[in-house]
Amino acid sequence: MLHPQDTLPASAATSGRLILAALALSPFLFQLKPELRKNALIGGSFVALGYISQSVALLDVPAGTVGFIGGLVVIITPLVNYVLNKDAKLAWKDAPQTWLAAVICLIGVATIELGGGEGLGGLAWGDLWAVLQAVGFGTAYFFTEGMMARNPDQALSITAVQVSMIALYSAIWAALDGTGVLGSFGGDNGAWLLDEATRSQYAFPGLYLSGLGGDETLRNVAIAAVWSGVFTTSGNRFLETTALGRVKSSEASVILAIEPLWVALFASVLTGETFGIKDILGGGLIVAACILTAFEAETMRDLLGITLEDKLEGGVDDPANGQNSPRD
Repeated sequence: MLHPQDTLPASAATSGRLILAALALSPFLFQLKPELRKNALIGGSFVALGYISQSVALLDVPAGTVGFIGGLVVIITPLVNYVLNKDAKLAWKDAPQTWLAAVICLIGVATIELGGGEGLGGLAWGDLWAVLQAVGFGTAYFFTEGMMARNPDQALSITAVQVSMIALYSAIWAALDGTGVLGSFGGDNGAWLLDEATRSQYAFPGLYLSGLGGDETLRNVAIAAVWSGVFTTSGNRFLETTALGRVKSSEASVILAIEPLWVALFASVLTGETFGIKDILGGGLIVAACILTAFEAETMRDLLGITLEDKLEGGVDDPANGQNSPRD
């Protein structure tokens, strides 16, 4: 299926599909509990960073490569947990599989990005945006998990707020790009809002109304926008949010990091994208890192000969204290 960004400016494609996604979830928007508003807005802002970064990256970097780089989420999510969650047990001895996976994942990304013989000179801005998508999504998982752990009945409302935040940021991007304020950033179709013909086809709701005409290309773009807006955005965000109420964000990121395999498959089948040796090796390492994080910490400690100190003087479960540590 044709992707909207193949024909439209990235800002118009992203804004159009996300406004539709926000409208689809709007009935649940005001059912969010007041105490969740702050974290929902913060989480939504990071999700927006993920989506917009992904859209910009796709202008310069093949879809398969963007998908593989997105596998960095297996590093970002536990790192955010380690920094922001004081109770998270993610030190080397607590979760060796997580940090081994992080190293392997980084090697995999480096293989894809630097394995072409050009070294750092082969890097482009699109690669940075591809990394930022992992930062956005990985951080959002942390905030979503925190909300869903205590409020599993708020999945639709949390999703509605997050998608609305993405739509808001995307609309701001589209307005700036469409009036030429951003210059060539995000593509070569800047100032499209200033032209009546492009405005009627690119801006919401013209993006969808133009698909009702006889132009097959515009019709395919409208269908792709509806699919990506309603199903792969609204539906996908709801399922991810629900899942984060049942599993830890670090575990969910492992499952979601399998996405590069699907991206590579569909990129190959639908767009004819081909992959070289460095892409296959690097992608294989990233997938291996995803699988590694699924190992039990105890299993990895046994394999690596790591021991935990169960008895600490004056500390955890020390009989001299007569009480357990607050961490218990």
